[in-house]
Amino acid sequence: MDKRFNPSTPIEQMEERRALAEALAADPAMPVPAVIRKIRATLRLTIPEYARLCGVSPRTLQDIERGESSPTLTTADKLLKPMGMSVGAVKLRRPE
Repeated sequence: MDKRFNPSTPIEQMEERRALAEALAADPAMPVPAVIRKIRATLRLTIPEYARLCGVSPRTLQDIERGESSPTLTTADKLLKPMGMSVGAVKLRRPE
């Protein structure tokens, strides 16, 4: 856990995760790097901690978050798994 933050209670953690899930659902067109960064920040994990949790290298995670590389579908799936999400396709809405 990132030492810059005070520990949250389990109830606060669940509320933060619920709010994150709602925010991500409200914006399905959000780029993958932004989604991953938002998940990691909400879980209050450093890049090495989140990378270890997901089973990817810290350098890979760092490059993806910065937008310097694109994740493979397998890697993206690993990075979304802690929030109970998976990679999928979303039909874009047409501008009205």
